[in-house]
Amino acid sequence: MSTYATDALGPALLTLMAEKDMRRVTADELTAKASVGRATYFRNFSSKEEVLTAYLVRRWRSYEKEHHLKELPLSHPIRAQRYFEFCLSLRAENDLMIAQGCSGAILAAFETIVSDADFGREGGYEAAFLAYGLYGVFVAWARGGWRETPQEMATLVSRRVLGGLGS
Repeated sequence: MSTYATDALGPALLTLMAEKDMRRVTADELTAKASVGRATYFRNFSSKEEVLTAYLVRRWRSYEKEHHLKELPLSHPIRAQRYFEFCLSLRAENDLMIAQGCSGAILAAFETIVSDADFGREGGYEAAFLAYGLYGVFVAWARGGWRETPQEMATLVSRRVLGGLGS
């Protein structure tokens, strides 16, 4: 997947989704909005959901690098807080994806992001537990109107979910 395609198509798709349901957005509309050719879209993605997933992963990796989060263990409260701050920074996009039934793209992004962590020999189970757990907490937080602060969410997750992982 090219970063060029992701950086062009991700924001364009979200803009179009703000105007109409994603299922009604055509490849022609998307590529015109992104100023890329249809071949670029089809060469890099098999669906619009894949565009959203790639865009979220790309944004996370940039955020993670900017905040030096890989230097912290998964269970570190600051890492968890930054994760929730990141989610909140994309509140409009996340709300839009959830409202349009595209939360599978968010889950796929979580799975990709968590798979970057080194969990050792039996890590697949821990990674799956973490990705699905964070996704569940995230969706509940979003559907609940984002009432808690990122710090409150981090405290909850650090103590109850991540306490034994990545230490």
